Amino acid sequence: MTRRSFLVGGGGAVSSLAGPAPAMPAIRLEIGNYGMQALSVDRALALIRETGYDGAELCCMQGWPSEPKLLDAAGRRRVRESGFPIPTLIEGFNLLAPADVHLVTLDRIRAAAALAQDLSPGSPPILQTVMGGKPGEWDAVRDTMAARLQEWAAAAGAGKIRFAVKAHAMNAVDTPDKLLWLLDRVRHPALTAIYDYGHFQLRGLEIEPTMEQLLPRSSFLTVKDSKFVNGEPRFLLPGDGTIDYERYFRKVKAMNWRGWVLVEVTRQLQTQSGYDPAAAARRSYARLAPVLRKLDLR
Repeated sequence: MTRRSFLVGGGGAVSSLAGPAPAMPAIRLEIGNYGMQALSVDRALALIRETGYDGAELCCMQGWPSEPKLLDAAGRRRVRESGFPIPTLIEGFNLLAPADVHLVTLDRIRAAAALAQDLSPGSPPILQTVMGGKPGEWDAVRDTMAARLQEWAAAAGAGKIRFAVKAHAMNAVDTPDKLLWLLDRVRHPALTAIYDYGHFQLRGLEIEPTMEQLLPRSSFLTVKDSKFVNGEPRFLLPGDGTIDYERYFRKVKAMNWRGWVLVEVTRQLQTQSGYDPAAAARRSYARLAPVLRKLDLR
C-alpha cells in the first residue's frame, strides 16, 4: 500500500504532529497460506506476521479456508481490520479447460474479486494464477489461450482488480517470450505479469536477461528454488537450491524495481512427509531477509 492510498483509505485526518510516515522498504516480503491449508486463516496470518513477513497471500483454491465461499463476512472483517497487508490472492486455472470449466473459472474470478474488495477496498489484492497447457504445444494453442485470457482479464477488470499470470516450466507458456506474447496480444489494463525465476532456472535461462524482459511488466515477484531429480522437475524453498539470491536482488536493485516478493511453498513440498508450514516460513524468511538488509532493500 502506498502512503497516498493509506492516507486516502485510512478513514480520518492525519495530525500534523504525527510527522512523516516511515518510508516503505524497496522490497516487502510475503508468504501465503497456500502452504498452510490445515491452519485457519486467522492462525496462518498470525504465524506469517510473527515470523516477520510484511504481508500475506490468501489462497482462493477449492478446499482452502480462504476460498471465497468459505471465508464469511466475519472472517473477511477480521482480516481487513487486522491491518496486515494482503497484497495477492492465488488461484489455479487452466486456459485450455473445457468450456463448462471455463465458465466456472470466470465465476471464480468474480468471487475472488469480491473477496479482494472486501479485504482492502482502497487497494485490493492482485489475483494470480498459472495458465495450464503442456510444454511443446504452444504454437497450436496460443491463439486459444489469448482469447480465453482476454475473458479472464475482462472479468478481473470488471471486478476492479488486477490479474497476474506467469510462465511455468510445465505449462505451455514456459518462457518470458511466450508470456510477453500473450500480454501483448491481450493488452488488457487489468492484466499483468509475475516474475518467477524458479521456472526459468529449469529451462537453463539466466537471471539477468529474464529479469530485463519481465520485471518492467511484473506486478510482483515469486521466489523458490528448483532442480531436476531423475529428469523430473522439483521445486524447493528459497535457499535449498542453487539460486544466488544476492545476485538476484542486486539485479532487482539495479533495475530500480520496488514491490512485493512472494515466497512460494509449492504443492510438492506440502505433500512431503514431515512437512511443517511454520518451519518452512521461518526458514525462507531467515534466508531472504538478511540478503535484503545487506543490499539496503529492507
